[in-house]
Amino acid sequence: MGAAVFTSGPYIEMVISPLTPMTPTIEDGVVTWRVPLGKGAVPHVALEDSGFYVRWLFDHPEPANGMDLEVAIEHMTYTDMAAAFEKVTGHPAQYIDTDLDTYWNGPLKEVADLPAGYNADPNDKSTMSFRDNFTGFWNVWKHGIITRDYALLDEIHPHRIRSAEEWFRREDQMGRGLGKGSLWERVQPENWRSDSPILKGSADMRRGKL
Repeated sequence: MGAAVFTSGPYIEMVISPLTPMTPTIEDGVVTWRVPLGKGAVPHVALEDSGFYVRWLFDHPEPANGMDLEVAIEHMTYTDMAAAFEKVTGHPAQYIDTDLDTYWNGPLKEVADLPAGYNADPNDKSTMSFRDNFTGFWNVWKHGIITRDYALLDEIHPHRIRSAEEWFRREDQMGRGLGKGSLWERVQPENWRSDSPILKGSADMRRGKL
């Protein structure tokens, strides 16, 4: 009997979806990500590649035994990600590094002090707040704590998505084909309702009881 672990990361789909910690805004016609990342980079993953990696673990039990397969597209700085979005869509985009106090007084202000797990008891001193959870989340990426073995990922999945630009191009084409519109159209606030949240907790509006 063997055992393996599949380790994912923040979905790149989150950067163009509503109700995520990195949902963009439109500021004077510019797609803008205001997040507390500094000069750090996020190892975003592409959901469409995840199934391939998990299938590989099952199909290769000997090398997979004892493996923690940690996947990602690449370590993306948001400066590079914004440039890729602009190149693909032809519309301006920018990343603005934001201090944590400003970040938590922005769009996430209303949920900052709610439990990160919405079924958790806010009066339980062990309950972690949304603010505490995602402050740690951003600091991990900002300070380069997480690494990935991209040579191994290339070996396992030679046709994997390797850059933000590649993912944006694929997503733009797919969205147009599905009638969702271009990426530029999909990040407009008035179009959020037609593109449901990628995160289940957001899609459920933090409702439901265990």
